[in-house]
Amino acid sequence: MVGALGLLACSRDDAGDLGAGIDGMPIHAEVVDGIAARDGIDGGAARSRVIDTLRLVAAAAAERGVDDPALTEARRSHLRRTALARLLLHTEFEPTHRLEDIPPGDPLLQRARSEQRFVHPTVHHVCQIIAAPPGALEPAELERRTADPTWRALALARVADVRRHVEAIVMLDDDDACTRMFAKLALERGDGDDDDPVVLRSEGPGGFDLDACSVEPGPAGSCSAPRFAPEWVEAVRTGPTPGLRGPFASRFGVHLVLVREILPANLPDDEGFEARLRAAVHPTWRAAAAGAWIAALRTRHAALIASGAE
Repeated sequence: MVGALGLLACSRDDAGDLGAGIDGMPIHAEVVDGIAARDGIDGGAARSRVIDTLRLVAAAAAERGVDDPALTEARRSHLRRTALARLLLHTEFEPTHRLEDIPPGDPLLQRARSEQRFVHPTVHHVCQIIAAPPGALEPAELERRTADPTWRALALARVADVRRHVEAIVMLDDDDACTRMFAKLALERGDGDDDDPVVLRSEGPGGFDLDACSVEPGPAGSCSAPRFAPEWVEAVRTGPTPGLRGPFASRFGVHLVLVREILPANLPDDEGFEARLRAAVHPTWRAAAAGAWIAALRTRHAALIASGAE
């Protein structure tokens, strides 16, 4: 974007000059005004600050020598035009393309209101290793087998070993923590004995609403049939984030859960929802708006040249 704006900014090179400046570098009124506003000083002090800065730039240029390729006239012109392009963005585009400038009916904003990545309850992003009996078991049989004290003690010991190994080699706040944790399974599964009573498998990563219901909640919001096993939910809720949970037992087996992050609820009735939604879509909206804005600048610049206007 800066390259395109640089072509347009050349028509402003002499606009607002406040004297010859230092070493051929002009002092622009817009720069002085911007520094005065930014630093809370008057125009005279801002102009002095600009002059001091230009003197430092000129001194650095002289120290490096005129033969330095970075100080050729073409390079100077490029840097000047790039700075003007940045100034143009700062003074004309950005003030009119803030979060609050997104139209309420903008398609991006409307679409975001129905997307789960923007509108969601509290979500736990987790992955896990589960120890279970071998074979495809019916839920009742699985619950019976996993409740056996002898099997459970063996499974807890196996998963405790896995946790120790994971803690030794996996950085839990790493983006690839789940992948690295799962890579340990190839070493933890033993020699592949079909008679092994404990089978380790991986699951996830995924996002979970721990309060989700399998049926429509009651009138008071009560949930008579939680989607996830309460013993699993209770364990996942407890502990640091990112962090490991377990080993702990449920009706499905013995778990080692890595909670990667917790996304706070972002629902339409929550305070600050609209501001967060606008902040989420703002970069995409502004990038699209910048293309149209630059096209309008090109059209205006071409019209000025064709008409011979100043």
